[in-house]
Amino acid sequence: MQLMTGTKRKLATSAIAVLVSAFSGFVYPFIFPPAQQSAGPAWHSHINGIAVGTLIGLALSFGELYLFRTRIRRLRFHLFIIVQALYYVVTTNIFVISVMSSHYIMLHGHTFEEETKSSVFQAFFQSSDFLPINAYALAVIIILSFIRQVSRMLGQHALVNFFSGKYHKPVEEERVFMFLDLKASTSIAEKLGHKRYHAFLNDFIFDITPAIIESKGEIYQYVGDEVVVTWPKERGVRDANCINCYFRIAAAIARVADKYERKYGCLPAFKAGYHYGTVIAGLIGDIKRDIVFHGDTVNTASRIRSECTVVKRDLLLSGHLLGQLSISEYLTPENMGKIKLRGKEEEIELYSIKEAA
Repeated sequence: MQLMTGTKRKLATSAIAVLVSAFSGFVYPFIFPPAQQSAGPAWHSHINGIAVGTLIGLALSFGELYLFRTRIRRLRFHLFIIVQALYYVVTTNIFVISVMSSHYIMLHGHTFEEETKSSVFQAFFQSSDFLPINAYALAVIIILSFIRQVSRMLGQHALVNFFSGKYHKPVEEERVFMFLDLKASTSIAEKLGHKRYHAFLNDFIFDITPAIIESKGEIYQYVGDEVVVTWPKERGVRDANCINCYFRIAAAIARVADKYERKYGCLPAFKAGYHYGTVIAGLIGDIKRDIVFHGDTVNTASRIRSECTVVKRDLLLSGHLLGQLSISEYLTPENMGKIKLRGKEEEIELYSIKEAA
């Protein structure tokens, strides 16, 4: 299930990049009509543009989804930019040369060796066509990469919500919140030191993010060593996505346990508190704007997470949320009774959930 969901998400992201890039290739001849008249009918230029655009879109997807998420992402920013630029310059030139070579070979009926020696082929790469194609392709790549990076910085759906104006005026929403907090973070930070602890925390967040996305969650905030995840109510309760998120995170960390033991000599352990209810969502701020959620629901979820330490459970949720969920037979709720949370007047019924052995 998780693999299929992750694969679908990556395929959807790749498909969008390829379609936008292919369309950009299609419109290129309208913007820059070919200077060389021996390249065949005009529609050939559009086909070549689509072919180059499609290949560049695939290279962009591979780079963003796989290549630049490896150790390369840990390079210093200026080195990362240089490596990324070289990758795109090289792949763009390879694709342009490959597509145009294939085009001329089919057009003239030559072998590859004959075509590369022909005056028409050599004239193309010395003409005023070659440089604009490269510049245009790199511009498309930069724009798509920029949009993706801004979207990642703002958070899932935030860029779309901002441009659509969804939260320009405060709106009322029903949402599920999960406050996920590292356990013993102070002692781990003292043991590792500030820089290594930052790397430890960054690895943890990087490793759990796919599980959050697979569970349809949206990362709302990072607060110190705490990750706040939210779901619109329907998406969060459907198939118990919000609760399954916790167990997917646990499984994700278990899969890379050796890495943490080898690098840091300890494993990240965590606790989570859940609640659901009505919140007010809207844009806030001036020179720095952000989409924020206000309301008792958010505060209560945070207090429930704090209660995990008191009752010695790693996962707690309100009975209010549990009543909305269809719990799998592999998960067992445990009633913790009614508890008065810190800063709250009324008691709230809490539950813990465990996986079946």
